[in-house]
Amino acid sequence: MAETTSELKGIIERYRAMLETLGVLAEKIYLFGSYKDGTQREGSDIDLIVVSSDWEQFDTRLKRLRTLGVAAARILEPIEAQGFTPKEIAEGNISSFWKDILENEAVPM
Repeated sequence: MAETTSELKGIIERYRAMLETLGVLAEKIYLFGSYKDGTQREGSDIDLIVVSSDWEQFDTRLKRLRTLGVAAARILEPIEAQGFTPKEIAEGNISSFWKDILENEAVPM
């Protein structure tokens, strides 16, 4: 569990680097949920949205989720992430749930 902002930023940077080794260059990473609100507890996961043009190479949402999960497992951190392309966000091709999180809750890291 990340106890300081510095530790959290370090975890996210390790995650970003691991994604890059898996062929996904994160253009932006957004934090939301309990860590963003400062209400995390023991066992809380780190909720992230990873924005990358590289997601276009994945033909299904499941393949994106697998890659995000593999990256989290390889750095041994409790990360729960979603991946979207800049185009999907700009064109509104994401659910209203994720659009609301990006517009009203998520903060760039």
